[in-house]
Amino acid sequence: MDFSPVNDRNVPAPNTAIPFPVDLNRVTETIDELGYHFLSSDDRVIVPWSDHRVSMYFSHESGQMLTVLGRLRMSLDMFAINDAARAVTQWNAERIGPTALLHLGNDGEVELKFRTTICIDEGLSVQQLRQFLTLSLDTTAMAVTYILERFSELSFSGAGSDELSDEQDQSDLVEKISGLYVPTPVESLIESLTDIEWEESDMSDEDSEEDYLDDDTDIEWETDDDYFQPDPEDESFDDSDIPHEVTLDRIREQLHDIGVMKTSGEDDFIVAWINEIFLGFFVDNGPTLLVKGHWDPNMDATRDFMKLFMMCNQWNENSLTTKAFCHTDDQGLQVRVEFAVSVAEGLNDDQLQHNIALSIHHILQAVDSISKEATGKSVVEWPEKDN
Repeated sequence: MDFSPVNDRNVPAPNTAIPFPVDLNRVTETIDELGYHFLSSDDRVIVPWSDHRVSMYFSHESGQMLTVLGRLRMSLDMFAINDAARAVTQWNAERIGPTALLHLGNDGEVELKFRTTICIDEGLSVQQLRQFLTLSLDTTAMAVTYILERFSELSFSGAGSDELSDEQDQSDLVEKISGLYVPTPVESLIESLTDIEWEESDMSDEDSEEDYLDDDTDIEWETDDDYFQPDPEDESFDDSDIPHEVTLDRIREQLHDIGVMKTSGEDDFIVAWINEIFLGFFVDNGPTLLVKGHWDPNMDATRDFMKLFMMCNQWNENSLTTKAFCHTDDQGLQVRVEFAVSVAEGLNDDQLQHNIALSIHHILQAVDSISKEATGKSVVEWPEKDN
């Protein structure tokens, strides 16, 4: 490979048009470029706002996830939980993101949170990361405004508010987060790959590439020229990894590639029955890749709402990738589960296939969990259970 130096240590520059690994430095630099004031530690970034604050961190859920979590600074009393549940349900049903949820504190207070997550297993381009963070912060602020319009007591102002805000922000910097991890810095990955390339150039005919790769080298990044700034005159450069528009034809093709052959639909959606669960695939406004799962228990919309809401809310508290919420129609109270990822900057084939596979897996897991808790039996037909 031919690497072009970009600093005194001769570290090559990633090709910013192609997805490459995401680390905390990339997140911090992007937030700084967007003009936000922020605090940071070794494993997270905090963006303070007047009525809420936002934490950004990495965690695991069937892969590596970058999560943006907004939290209101004030909490509701327990007596307001029914109204809060209705407001959260309305937001989740009408808005693609973020996922709104309630958290019940040890003292009975009701805290409202807003979560947006993206999978980084296949990396993100500079444009994709910037779009995700911008959209997440903007929609979180919209969700906060929506809640404040319904619960004015959550407005955070008055004497001592600045001091309390600082205390909350500092506490968020050290608060324990389930599944938290710190990705390997991108610069270290690049340097590791560069070192391997230099070693390869010195190998004798008897040496093999595996001798160098197996030497306890922890590399999660492909050794591919396309990850670095290409030479414009290099005719071998392949732009297939560059993200491009997500269309229904591409979604259908990727579904077929992972074994979902029976699909139907119109010009603006695809539907499939997977493990006896109805799933719809859309490219919604934004644009956003939206996958929606349906479970219709036809429960009583009045009597069963709070029970079913708490089941969906518990799922949302424990899940990173999907949003479960109650839906009422002429037949009664139903459950919908959504997986969404912004595709304004496009996705390459690896990213698209990976997100489709994740959406199916986690939607089925959500329906399985909620239906078992609600009825004692899963409505998902798992093939392995027939063996």
